[in-house]
Formats: sequence, structure tokens, C-alpha cells
Amino acid sequence: MAKHPSRNRSQDSPGILPAMRHWHALGLIALMVVFFFRDILFQKAFFWEDFIYQYYAFRDFAAVSLSHGHLPLWNPYTFNGMPFQADIQTAFFYIPNLLLTFAVQGDRLHFFWVEALIIAHFVLAGFSMYLLTEDLGLERPYALFSGIVYAFSGFMITHAIHHTFISQVAWTPLVLLLFRKAVLGRSVVSMILAGLVLGHSILGGSPQFSLYTFVFLFAYACFEFVSSLRSDAKKAWSMVPFAAGVIAIALALTAIQLLPTIELAGLSARSEITFQKSAESSLQWPQLITPFIPKYFGASGAQGTTYWLTPTSWDYWETCLYVGIPGIAFVAGAIPLLRKNRIVAFFFGVVVFSILYALGDNFFLHAFFFRFVPGFDKFRIPGRMSFLFTLSAAILSGFGLRWLLSAMAGRAKHFDRFLIAAAGIGALLWIGGQAGMFIPSPNAQFYSQVHPQAAAEATAAFALILALCVLLFLAKRKVLTATAALAAILLLQVIDVNVFGFNQNNGSLSPEEYYGRTADIVNMLKKAGEKEYFRINSRLGGAMILDRNQGMVDRVFLMEGYTPLSLQRIYTPGRDWSGICDILNARYRISVDQQKHTMGIEVAEHPLPRAYMVYDARIMQDSLVSPFMTSTAFDPTRMVVLEEHPGLPVTDTAYAASSSASIIAYSENEIALAVETPKNGYLVLSEIYYPGWNAYIDGAKQEVFRADWNLRAVAVPGGTHTVVVRFEPASFTRGAWISSFALLFSLAGLVVFRRAPRTAAPA
Repeated sequence: MAKHPSRNRSQDSPGILPAMRHWHALGLIALMVVFFFRDILFQKAFFWEDFIYQYYAFRDFAAVSLSHGHLPLWNPYTFNGMPFQADIQTAFFYIPNLLLTFAVQGDRLHFFWVEALIIAHFVLAGFSMYLLTEDLGLERPYALFSGIVYAFSGFMITHAIHHTFISQVAWTPLVLLLFRKAVLGRSVVSMILAGLVLGHSILGGSPQFSLYTFVFLFAYACFEFVSSLRSDAKKAWSMVPFAAGVIAIALALTAIQLLPTIELAGLSARSEITFQKSAESSLQWPQLITPFIPKYFGASGAQGTTYWLTPTSWDYWETCLYVGIPGIAFVAGAIPLLRKNRIVAFFFGVVVFSILYALGDNFFLHAFFFRFVPGFDKFRIPGRMSFLFTLSAAILSGFGLRWLLSAMAGRAKHFDRFLIAAAGIGALLWIGGQAGMFIPSPNAQFYSQVHPQAAAEATAAFALILALCVLLFLAKRKVLTATAALAAILLLQVIDVNVFGFNQNNGSLSPEEYYGRTADIVNMLKKAGEKEYFRINSRLGGAMILDRNQGMVDRVFLMEGYTPLSLQRIYTPGRDWSGICDILNARYRISVDQQKHTMGIEVAEHPLPRAYMVYDARIMQDSLVSPFMTSTAFDPTRMVVLEEHPGLPVTDTAYAASSSASIIAYSENEIALAVETPKNGYLVLSEIYYPGWNAYIDGAKQEVFRADWNLRAVAVPGGTHTVVVRFEPASFTRGAWISSFALLFSLAGLVVFRRAPRTAAPA
């Protein structure tokens, strides 16, 4: 059996490398992660922005619901009600998120556990990259460097507030490692493991990065296929079923999430986007300086915004290409390996592709994929392709570091040229920064704002480049041993990324404090909610008295929300906003005093109840519903607009004052009502219509109809009845069966093939 290359000193290695075990690497990465996030872990600072507004609310709602024994398929507290589990960003079935259920105390999930979970993924990212690059042929110290570059890249640091992004990309190196073993080794066990890990990463909740990962794996499979085809066609074709098997297992495993999400996506506000919308947050040509000077155009983070290049501050993190000065320097150091190492050549190709795609509407590549490659027309922000740039740059940096240190002994001229080039580029960057050469200057004021920042950042970058050159020079002169040189380079990388991003996500306000600011209002609403069911209109124009997702956290029914996959039909048509709020059962509404710049809560006089009976049904086509509901002919207290005939004959359309409909039980997925009606009529629920809601009248299943454009109605015969309306989406049921069988067969396959002979994958 051939020994693993990482366990032997490479012929290209300078001197004897330090002995390293896997747990050494894992421990070092973990210590660096703890050091970097020390203020978050010790609660001196808190993740900010989308972590508070979106991800914490998702995690708290899911964990608390599960702790009460409820599977939260539906979320009645956001946007008047919408699917919860079907929204892939809730990442409901992602195993680490499920484990948060055990941390629930007092009907609340403490935010620390969610922050700690995100931080743990940085360890996973670094260690999985370490394992991948070791498998690619790097000795462990160089693999450790690649792991550190990946875990502490600008992409990872600036996106720490986006739980789903971090959850998914942290697994990608491990996915590639197992995919590589499956394809090159034609290993069934590796194929199953790769499919399971890939599927689990998809459950992490970011479909955009899932798409990018699939494209990346397809490109890598094609690369290996073509490489093998030249020498052994039979071997090349034998790889295909293993590559396809990984994808098939992953998709089948995630059907429980993907099928409901596909259904939701078609009914969401994001079902179609224009090319112009898709190109938001594209990389700009001047930003090609930022891999060397990341804050040349300013920055945007928890400490404030000084970002000048575009009006949208989040463009800073959506287009971040920084991997550290040592990291990017050693990527350049791998260039001489382009002709010698096919893996290096492949990842340089990915680097070029990812940058050109990230340029969005500034280059043709994004337009091509948007128009011709399925899936790419569903997502915005091509700058997020910086993910693949970061992945590839981390791998290349390890190869470049090894080559440069080896060049000190055997290829001294190449090493000297690198030092001269690095120092020269650093000097040019400094001169250009002082002169403001890279600043697009539409006017003198813009230039005067940017230039001081650009000049200072250029100086900092030049200092780091010189420090790196000095370390390499001392190593060449043997002032530093190989071990000391590697340690010093690792330390410089750690110092660099800490200076770059230590305060990036260190906000001053915790989720507990953020949502606790309106505790008096929430307590008042909850007390009132003990007597009746009602919604709250908490936003008017730019004024917002409760956070958009606060309904999930405090279990109050809001008309507002915050999620990219919001439904197209959130609010009913109406003659005015007050009328819309009435139909949607909004008893409490925000009031704004424009002159005093204050806001409060007022009680509406005549909102419709959450459930009520009517007898006059107007049946009309979808296109006619909105015009009718905005006309004076529509009276929501006496009639309902349906788009199909309910089947139950209703001959007397006069209102029956003796009718009643009262809610006797209410949970996420089910509403039970006691209904009394002297004649056949229609039970109208001020609840959002969505496929999968079924009604049961005294146990007999009935159809739920879309009413008043986006609400629910049930045809109820005369008499006294118990009506139960239950969310039972067929997409979830089908997906659950597919995923269950996929998991069962995968585990069985691991048992059956666990003793199959292993074929080592070539580097």
C-alpha cells in the first residue's frame, strides 16, 4: 500500500517539516477561531444585521416550536402567515440547527447558541480545507495554511452574519474531497458519503451556493474525465456513474426540503427576476485592487459604513475577494506550477472564471449564464461567486507556499524573482494608492472622500508585503528554520486577517436587547391576545414600531416580515390601506406623528374577525378579483370573492346575524373552530391561502378555497360543526418519503460496501 504523500517529507520541501497530526491542525484552527471571535464568545459584542433580523428569528421559532412538539411547517406570525419549513433559508432540517432545540429555555432560544454554532462552522471550514489540500498532495503544514486562508478569508468573515452561507460553504472542501475519492477511486462508499455530506450542506439553506457548488463539481468532474480520457477511455467513462451517483443521492436526500421550496419559489415574489435585478452587487473593475488592498474603497460593518464605491453598503461584503496578503502572494507563487501540476491549473481556471462571473453586468459571462444555464436566472448578486474564488485561492496558496519555500534551495533564481516582484508590486500599489490612481472620480468631492482611506490602506498593504518578503528572505538565508518560517508566515496571515476583520461583525446590540426594546408593547399585545385573535400592522412607510420578524420571536401576529421568499400575495386588494388592514384582522396599528417624529400603537374600531360566516359568494376569474375588491361594490363583511364554485348550494345570500365562528385551538399547522350557521354558507378565515391547507368538518375532509384574492374559505352546511383547518402539504409528504428512502438505502449501502477495496486517488 502506498504511503500518503503528506506523511513523508516532499523532495520539494525545505528541510524537515514539523511533525503534525490531524488533531494538531484541528486544535490550532480552533484556537485561532476562538481568538478571532473572542468578543462574540464572551458576549462583549454580538453578531449584527441579518443575524438579528432574520437568522436568529428563524432559529428561535424553529427550536421553540420543536421543543413544544410542533413541526413548524407554517408560520402564522410573519406576512399574515406563510410557509416556514418550505422557505429553504430556515434550514429547518440541517442537523446542527435541529440540535438547538435542546438549548431552549423558558420558550426562548438564547442567541449565544446560534452565534456559537456559526463560529463552530469556521473551524469546520478550516479543517475540511486542511483535509482536502492534504489529499491533493500537500504536506500537513502547508495544508494547514490553506485551511487558515479559507476559514479566515474575507468571504467567510464578512458573511459571518449570514448563517446559511457559512453553514453551506464550510462543508464544500469536504464535499470536494469525498467527491474526488468517489470519482477517481470509483468508490461506492465515498460516493455515498459524498452524497450525504453534499445533501446535508444543501440543507444548510442557501440555494444560490448549492447551484454554484453543483456547477463547480460538474466542472471538476469534466476536468477529471477529460484528463483520463486521453490515457484510458474506459477509466474515464467509469467515473461518470460515480459522479452522477453523488448528485442523485444528494438531491434525493434533500427532497424533503427541495420539493416544498420549489413549490414556494413559484408562488414567491422571487419567482422571476429581471437581468438588471440579477446583476445587483456585481464586482466593479476598480475592485480588482481589493485582493491586495481590501478596504481601498472603504468598508461596511458593525462599526459603521465608510464604503464609497457604490450607494449600497452591502456591496462591500458581497464582492469581498480578500484572502490576506500572504494568501494572495502565495497564490501568485503557484503560477510557475501551471504547466507542472494539473490540479493547480484547474483551480487557476476557477479563479479566473469566478472573477469574470462576479463582474456581473460589467462582463458578458453572467449574462450568458443568466440566459442559457438553468437556475442562474433565479438569483441576484453575481459578486457571491467570490465563494469559488476564495475556495480556489485557499488551495492555490498552499501550493504556492510549498513551491516558494522549496525554491529557496533548488531554484534560487525563481525565489529571488518572486521577492523582487512582490516588493515591486507592493511599491507600485503604495505609489498608486498615494496618487489615487485606482479611484474612479466622478467629482472632486468623491475623490476627496476616498483618497485618505485609499492611501492609508495602501500603506498598510505595502507594510504587510514587505514583512512577508523579509520573512522569506530570512528563511532563504537560514536565519529562520523551515519550522520557524512556516510559523512566522502563519502568524503574519493571522495578524493580517485579524486587522482586516476582527471588528467586522462585532455589533453592540444583542438580539435580546434588540427585541426587548419594545417589551412593553409586546406584553400589552400578548395580554390583549388572550381574549381574541388579531394581527398587528407595525409598519407605515419608513416607520416601524416592531421588527419585521419579531412576530416569530414574540409569537404575535404581524402583517410584516423579512425573508427573500415572501409570497406574491401578502396583502389583499382594497380601496385604501385602512380597509386592507380591516380585512386582514389588524386590530392594532402603528400610528405616526410626522411633526413630532414619534410613533405609537392605536386600536382600530372595526377590523374583521379572524373567522366569520358570509353567504353571498361572488365567483369570478382571477384577473377580475382585484378590480372588484377595490370597487365600492365589495363589502367584505357580507360577501366573499371566490375563483371557483365551492359545490355547496347556497340559495339564501342574506346575512345571518345568528351565525358564529370562534377559534377554539390555534397552532402553527392547525386551527380548530366551533361554527354555528342556520343555513349553508361560507366560513372565511383571515388566513393566507396556500396549497396544502385542508379542512375537516366534523372529521370529513373538505376543500379549502382561495377567497378574497389571498385568504381562505370553506363551504359549511347549516348546523353546528367543528371545523379543523390543517396544513398538510403534499410536497412535504412526497419529499419526506423520498428523503427517507434515500437515507435508508444510503446507510444500507455503507454497510454492504464498507469492506470494498479502496483505490487511492492520484494527486
